[in-house]
Amino acid sequence: MDIDKFEKYIALVTDQPLILSSAERAGIILTRKKHCLCPTCPTYRECAEKADDRVFCTLGKSRNGCISDEEKGCICSDCVIYRDVGYKYQFFCTRGKEQQQRILSVLEMRDIIL
Repeated sequence: MDIDKFEKYIALVTDQPLILSSAERAGIILTRKKHCLCPTCPTYRECAEKADDRVFCTLGKSRNGCISDEEKGCICSDCVIYRDVGYKYQFFCTRGKEQQQRILSVLEMRDIIL
């Protein structure tokens, strides 16, 4: 079984836990917001823009269910953050961040097997 880039990233963080201060976490989020493509996505909505809601790959689903319609498509895979970290899932604004989607995928597979 091949370990993908994201799994290597998670293993690194897990093996050597990184505890961030609130200021460090805010700095990372601010940096990611500068590179974030969410506001240019066809699924992105005005309510998210007003709340400065973005970087869903890092923070999870949109707040208060602001973004719920996936029919317009997704551009997550075009984002530099997506490629740099090695994500494989998409629709972070409606389905949650990468970790959440991977955990749900594993649980769904267990349900099928068991």
